[in-house]
Amino acid sequence: MNIHMIVSITLLLLAVGVLAIVLARFIRIPYTLLLVILGFILSLFTVAFGIDTGVRASNFQDLMLFILLPVLIFEAAFALNTQLLLKYLPNVLTLATLGLIISTVVIAVFLYFGIDHPGFPFIAALLTGVVISATDPVAVVGQLKALKAPDDLNVLIEGESLFNDATAIVLFSIILSIALGQSEPDLTSAVLTFCNVFFGGIIVGSVLGFFIALLVKLIEISVPHMVVITLFLAYGTFYIAEHLFHVSGIVAVMFAALLFKKYAHTQLKAIHAGLHNIWESLGFIANIFVFVLLGLVVSLNMFTQMWLAILFAIVGAFIARIIAVYFSVWLNQATVGQAINPKYPAIMIWGGLRGAVTIALVLSLPTELPYWWTIQSIGFGIVLFTLIIQATTTPLLVKKLKI
Repeated sequence: MNIHMIVSITLLLLAVGVLAIVLARFIRIPYTLLLVILGFILSLFTVAFGIDTGVRASNFQDLMLFILLPVLIFEAAFALNTQLLLKYLPNVLTLATLGLIISTVVIAVFLYFGIDHPGFPFIAALLTGVVISATDPVAVVGQLKALKAPDDLNVLIEGESLFNDATAIVLFSIILSIALGQSEPDLTSAVLTFCNVFFGGIIVGSVLGFFIALLVKLIEISVPHMVVITLFLAYGTFYIAEHLFHVSGIVAVMFAALLFKKYAHTQLKAIHAGLHNIWESLGFIANIFVFVLLGLVVSLNMFTQMWLAILFAIVGAFIARIIAVYFSVWLNQATVGQAINPKYPAIMIWGGLRGAVTIALVLSLPTELPYWWTIQSIGFGIVLFTLIIQATTTPLLVKKLKI
């Protein structure tokens, strides 16, 4: 793709974002769902008129992993209420680790026996399980804030999603290497690999976040300066973690944002509102790109050919989410962690949408895997289902529960 094509596509995506902003005033559906619908309509229009946008699943994958995800992860971590996150950290970590593993296994078992096809082995079911266990709170958190839901519910949902995404990406890479025959299906080596990649990401991100926080203490900072510094921190951390240390870039970016915010707290006080607004805008633009591009690459063949597998995945994912959330809540109450409002688990289950990370993972599947198309179809199908059904009805559930 040449520079003219890149500029044209960027303008086209932003134009769709503008159109969605206008339509959102008249159509009462989540903004992210509206973006997907407009992206899909745009894809039908371009096909009908023989227009090539240059958008392919392959270059969409690179755009997601290296350009959009670092922005989305850094913005989400930077915007979190750190005090409440620390308070509910045991709950969040239990949901994002043990809860994710439970969800992955339950979905895998459900799909493996449900599909019951020799072309869909158990390793394929495990890959699907981890892909559709990664949650994305974009639509739900916005709705909860509009409904003035309690801050602790927002932190539980957004904090779990942030750590959950990081865990899912690491676990996915381990299962994928086994599926490709690059490593042996050995539990001990898998656990060691997971610890190395995950905790290595924590160390790299924490060190870089702390170092940049020290740096800003030495210089006079304005909002434009801080925007440049934090952009460098987000992308620099991701690149260093992935390419130099071969650990999780997403985990590293998340902890870089959290540590930077903690140790540069004094310098951020005067400019926090302006900086937050800019990062919120960057995250908003990144989400426009994610969901419009999803609409562009979705194919109707996925739903006509794989509708039964998608249906099994939806049911399995819902059952797995119920088990994972209630088990995690019970475990936290029995051991460590904060007691939470008994009405919250229902929102956490129904508000467990799938989005950017699920899309990125299914697009990164190598085509030499014979079942890649099935997993990609299931991934896209469950993202659309959660956007169309769950995101649109979550506000009704919140009102019904009187939260």
